[in-house]
Amino acid sequence: MKALVFHGPRDIRHEDYPDPSLTIANGVLLRVEAASICGSDLHIYHGDRIGLTDYSQPQPHFCVGHEFIGEVVAAGPDVFTVSVGDRVLAAGGTGCGVCDACRSRISRCPKANAFGLSTALQGGQAELVQVPNADTTLRRIPEGISTEQALLLTDALATAHFGIGRADVAPGDTVAVVGLGPIGLLGIELAYARGAAQVIAIDPVEGRRAHAAHLGAVAVAAGPEARAIVRDLTQGRMVDRVFEASGARSAVESVPGLLRHGGTASLIGLPQGDTALPLRQLLYRNVTLRAGVAPVTEMWAELFPLVVHGRVKGEGLFSHRYPLADGAEGYRVFDAREDGVLKVLFQVG
Repeated sequence: MKALVFHGPRDIRHEDYPDPSLTIANGVLLRVEAASICGSDLHIYHGDRIGLTDYSQPQPHFCVGHEFIGEVVAAGPDVFTVSVGDRVLAAGGTGCGVCDACRSRISRCPKANAFGLSTALQGGQAELVQVPNADTTLRRIPEGISTEQALLLTDALATAHFGIGRADVAPGDTVAVVGLGPIGLLGIELAYARGAAQVIAIDPVEGRRAHAAHLGAVAVAAGPEARAIVRDLTQGRMVDRVFEASGARSAVESVPGLLRHGGTASLIGLPQGDTALPLRQLLYRNVTLRAGVAPVTEMWAELFPLVVHGRVKGEGLFSHRYPLADGAEGYRVFDAREDGVLKVLFQVG
């Protein structure tokens, strides 16, 4: 098969890769229809560290990508909720499906992996991919959900829903969204769906601020003046909730200064390096701070109806489309933020 393969920092190649075979009783083989690049994919592209893995160091070659949809072409004997021929979307990662953690969903499976970070779980920016734990990891794509929306549900929309929920956004709240990549922009839609009275959207990129303004947010340029602008917009009160969707050091460290006393912040951006927060300030101001990685499949029960009934649309996020053969160029443009890029879609099948 053809696939996008990680060879090292800024070295993603479209090349031949061995076809996967069905080796897991609770798994399926998927013929990939479409895939997309997540902002977190840029961490391996840059040679950053994720968990214990330092991607600046030599790694065994692997297929990249954890956002993908496709058709089931083979299913193991322990798969019960999807069948050959079903058009499905996949969560960005999965566990084994059989341990106590997977069955209870109380703790994290010790064998959990994201697709496309190593040879442990090959990615979906490829013509074929094996998906373990299929009953939990996959869902049939219902009528009323477009290809683009299905791709967003694999990770970005679920992550935004998780983050907005953890910020405790409630009717009448003023919400700041820091970082206006696709997850932050989806967070604006979700905040309004939860009844937010005002959303203040903060980002250094003008085009992304323009998209946020189109969604009804007040767009503010990131930088030293942002806090003063937010103070003016809120008559000195500051915001009730902050949703941080970037992970950049400047974005994370801006969060405490935006919150009112007793406010809540939710951080879902993947931080790098020596990012720090003023714990003494957070303590004395009774701030609630939450951070975490979204349990994607647990978000779907609430999200599917919101998307099907048009409460959340995610329109205009896929600014660039490429055939899989042009994957290296897709990564380059996405990384460089060229040509107003927001999100890249690869057409595979």
